[in-house]
Amino acid sequence: MSHTIECPCGAVLREDDEDAVVTAARQHARAVHDMELSDEQARAMVRPG
Repeated sequence: MSHTIECPCGAVLREDDEDAVVTAARQHARAVHDMELSDEQARAMVRPG
């Protein structure tokens, strides 16, 4: 099963592993939005699919 995070900017991050999608979200937040996202904040955004 894949794990998905949809950023409010419209980016959709999808990985097979929850840890991987959390890492991708944190990297996206830093690179695109110049903000730090905690593991807890990113995990709260994870949805199946």
